[in-house]
Amino acid sequence: MVGAKAAYAYDKGITGKGVTIAVIDTGIATSSAEFAGRISPDSMAFANKIARCATCAPETVTFPLDDVQGHGTEVASVTLAAKNGSGVHGVAYDATLLALKIAGPDLEGVTATSVIKEADSANPMNIAPAIAYAVEKGAFVISLSLNGGAAGQAATEQRNAMDGVVKADRLLVQSVSNFVDDKSAAPGTITRNLVGGDLQNKGNFLFGIRVDSALRPPSGNGLPGELADRTLAVVAVDVSVVGKDGQITTVTGNSFAAPAIAGAAALLKQYWPQLGGKAISRILLDTATDLGDKGADQIFGAGLLNVEAAMKAQAPASAFAAANTVLARYSSLSLSGPFGDGGQLADTVTRMTVFDRYGRNFAMTGSAGPRSRGSGLLAGAMLGTIDPPGLATTANDAKFGFISAATGPWVAARSGRPATFAFSPAAGQTVSFSANAAIGQGAGIAGSALRGIVAAPVGTSSSWSGNGWSAGLASGASRDGRSALRSVSFATPLGLGVELSDLTERGQVLGLRGPAGFALSGSRTTLATLTASRSVAGVLLSARATAAATRIAGGSDLLRFTGPMTGTAFALDAAHRLGGGTVTLGLSSPLRLERARAVVEAPVAYDLMTGVLATRLTSVDLTPTAREMDVELGWSAALSPSSSLRLGFAHAFDAGHVAGARDTAGFVALVLR
Repeated sequence: MVGAKAAYAYDKGITGKGVTIAVIDTGIATSSAEFAGRISPDSMAFANKIARCATCAPETVTFPLDDVQGHGTEVASVTLAAKNGSGVHGVAYDATLLALKIAGPDLEGVTATSVIKEADSANPMNIAPAIAYAVEKGAFVISLSLNGGAAGQAATEQRNAMDGVVKADRLLVQSVSNFVDDKSAAPGTITRNLVGGDLQNKGNFLFGIRVDSALRPPSGNGLPGELADRTLAVVAVDVSVVGKDGQITTVTGNSFAAPAIAGAAALLKQYWPQLGGKAISRILLDTATDLGDKGADQIFGAGLLNVEAAMKAQAPASAFAAANTVLARYSSLSLSGPFGDGGQLADTVTRMTVFDRYGRNFAMTGSAGPRSRGSGLLAGAMLGTIDPPGLATTANDAKFGFISAATGPWVAARSGRPATFAFSPAAGQTVSFSANAAIGQGAGIAGSALRGIVAAPVGTSSSWSGNGWSAGLASGASRDGRSALRSVSFATPLGLGVELSDLTERGQVLGLRGPAGFALSGSRTTLATLTASRSVAGVLLSARATAAATRIAGGSDLLRFTGPMTGTAFALDAAHRLGGGTVTLGLSSPLRLERARAVVEAPVAYDLMTGVLATRLTSVDLTPTAREMDVELGWSAALSPSSSLRLGFAHAFDAGHVAGARDTAGFVALVLR
């Protein structure tokens, strides 16, 4: 239906499915493909009691349900015509149709033996039974595209039938009269009979009135009178509908406004089955697009039907801002490499149910959540130190050297620049000391399992090697003071070794940080790494496998870790002399958490009108959804006794331990001393 903006509902899969709409009219084209499989078996034509003459005995005439006039089919198509790619479709094209035929008999010229034919008008005595029957058979919304007057018993029955609609909290939608001289809601009309003399039933009633595609009212149209505030405008001038013979035809009239409103009500009912007719009619009226004079008027009623607005949450703008603030409290939580995408955390803390002014429930997703810093695959992570040949030791030499931008170790210590002191105390043995050097960082991205967690700690290290044996000690702290790393290593002539490291952090957990409300005091991580290296056919093969356990201090109801966390990392690489230098090919994966459980205070529901928030403590798994795999190709060479060149390229699959993510880095480093 033009202008109703129902596509918003369709995009969300809302089509009226499961909702029954009763169309009280001239019947339905029962064999039409437009309603195939969706005509309720409870559909029926109502009997007419007649007498052929003043002295004739009364008899009952019931016409077939099939539509002879065409009006009923045309009206029903506005509400329920199938979305089958052929012609038009109804507003609620998957809803169920309860077709109720109330066509009256044509008694003009009737004789004792003549066949009674259908009239082109309804039998007002059947309106009330049809409404009551619709409620009984479960129709949520009733569409009635007719007008006129009724008195006496018919009026009483119509009021009683509408009382039943109100009691069951269903909705009745009627069209305004097409003629200006008709007072659609005046006393004595069918409308007034339904809503009551004092309008007490109007809460479950809506009027439909037409406008053209330019939203202009027709001249000489009927008026809603006292029910202007219960009236919705719909584009119902020169609209396409499906006729009784299946053809597309163009129609105009208020008759085609009412079924569009009925279809819109069915869409809302499908999505919020807990809502009744009174609530849904209120929503449709409040969300209508105001036309003409501000507020309800006799020409446009409350405004143009707007399904899109009716489907959206209704509350003050400040309420939505407050709700987003609730969801954003985790946005300042900065995840580090081992956590990857945080597993279940984002889904748990960035979604909640909100309730609008009508008590409707909506799923709300925050505009921000925990931030992932990834694994830190950068060119800088690939850089490693290359000792100039002048520092190399042999069994016959005892050499001293300092690596510094200045001359002398005292200058290095005072300037904060790296400095190294090495000597050979005996043939085949080397002892070295380093100050202001990066700790736990080797050549290439495979050198450290801790990348993406902390900046490289800076401190001192010492090592001894001789006759194939080696041992080392290192200790350093990050420049921001948040972390400190101590390690000891040992290797045998067989190429097998072990490294033990201790990482202590302050105010963070494996690099994960949060504001004061998270109360993360710090953590301590123990890492054990097995190493192996062997030369095969001139290719040096190396492997590292790391297991880590982290104990966490602090936490709050916002985030409290349960038990220690465990993680793993590994690296494989091969090195070979080529082109006057060394080419390396590596496959590695940085530290990834294998167990990381926490309890968080997750938002559950938020009332947009009262600001009341409901939360629950829930357990979440913070382990990543994937494992990062890094491939690195590098080449390095000494250009002179004091200069070197290093270049490399690396690509990460599932970068940052996030499925499908990719990252690429490359660098060229020239060192001149």
